[in-house]
Amino acid sequence: MTRPSRKTVFLVADDMFFSSKIENTAKNVGFDLVKVKKLREFPDRVREKKPDLVIIDLASRKIDTGEIFNLIKGSSECAGTFCVGYLPHVEQELARRFREMGVDLVVPRSRFSAEMAEIIGKRLKVL
Repeated sequence: MTRPSRKTVFLVADDMFFSSKIENTAKNVGFDLVKVKKLREFPDRVREKKPDLVIIDLASRKIDTGEIFNLIKGSSECAGTFCVGYLPHVEQELARRFREMGVDLVVPRSRFSAEMAEIIGKRLKVL
């Protein structure tokens, strides 16, 4: 019996502490994690390994997350890839903007932190 290939989570974030928490959670639930810290890295990373899930820090001040999201949605390699965005709960206008852009799940950072394993695991069930 062949083992299913490991699923890949792309993380678009620049907060090293929170990124480490996400990386550990992804590994603990059995998925590979690819970090993307700059817009120009994204196309190369996608060519290396197609993402099964993309997690985006929507409030990043160092990464143009709107442009990254547009690249994801415009990429044939990412067709159908589920996108989760997290941000501070006070950023209601930013949350609304990203929901309108089509981010599949926009959640407050506190909720994402508390439910991270469930959110990642639910989206990447290995059948």
